Amino acid sequence: MGKVKQLIGINLVIFMIFSCLRPERFLTGYNFESMCFQFPEAGILTLGIGITMLTAGADLSIVAVANLTATVNGMILLYMMPEGTAAGEAWPYLFLCLAVTVLIGLVCGMINGFLVAHMGIFPILATLGTQNLFMGVSMVLTKGQGVFGVFPEQIMFIGNGKVLGIIPMPLVIFLAALAAVCIVIHHTVHGIRTQLFGSNRAASFYCGIDNVKTVFKTYMISSMLGALTGILILARTNSAKYDYGSSYVLQAMLASVFAGISPLGGKGNMLNILLSATALQMLDSGFNLLRISSFVRSSTYGILLIIGILLDYAAMKYQQKKEIARANKSEPVSEGK
Repeated sequence: MGKVKQLIGINLVIFMIFSCLRPERFLTGYNFESMCFQFPEAGILTLGIGITMLTAGADLSIVAVANLTATVNGMILLYMMPEGTAAGEAWPYLFLCLAVTVLIGLVCGMINGFLVAHMGIFPILATLGTQNLFMGVSMVLTKGQGVFGVFPEQIMFIGNGKVLGIIPMPLVIFLAALAAVCIVIHHTVHGIRTQLFGSNRAASFYCGIDNVKTVFKTYMISSMLGALTGILILARTNSAKYDYGSSYVLQAMLASVFAGISPLGGKGNMLNILLSATALQMLDSGFNLLRISSFVRSSTYGILLIIGILLDYAAMKYQQKKEIARANKSEPVSEGK
């Protein structure tokens, strides 16, 4: 509950700051509705990076997976589906896009999982390499150009529609993904194994847990979340580009740290990502309203990430000292004879 109270406090502070600075634009229904359409992309990516951080790793390729998924599906809808296809006749192509999305998520996840889990390559190095690999594939497919067009209304609804005419569809997708990840991480055997591995991989091994299989599955889930985000990007922006959302990795890592997911692994509540992602979206929207440049925003996110990691490290060291002191007090004092 302590972390939840902190996150609620951070949200309130950010809300109050921008409400005072730009009340005429920040405190509007349009602004809040716009945020509900925008932040699910970063939120789902945060879920993917968050679960890999539980294993003391990080999936830097997740945005590239999203862009690759958006690019391939955009090309299918533009170049394979006949122009002027009616909404009712577009379903076969939409099911093909769904199958391609799952396939890309599985293949990218298998590549990351193989490099990290089976080959033992440091996660940041492995996923930095696959990030450039997946981005390169997108560039080759599009020759460095974006994919733009008018897509079927079913796709448009995913990114811009409202459930019951009120709730933005991207928000519904994010909440569903959040619920699924929370169940997997906090209420399944795989989730327990993931957290135990992140806390102490040696203890995990001697407990009989298959560490390789656990890490492999985690990176598979991360890539599937990235592929899901790709569909959301394509549907919301009606476009796809190999370098879309270049700052999303930094934002997702920052949101994960703010949510209390330790970069050192093994600790964190995935449900807190809802509050941390909301705080960062309000911060980003406020920066936009104040017309603060993207360079300043990126620098701010980087500084906040460093501060968050340092605070987490300091808290861990403090906890270790307390446990050592407690253990020393509990040791019986032997009397000399």
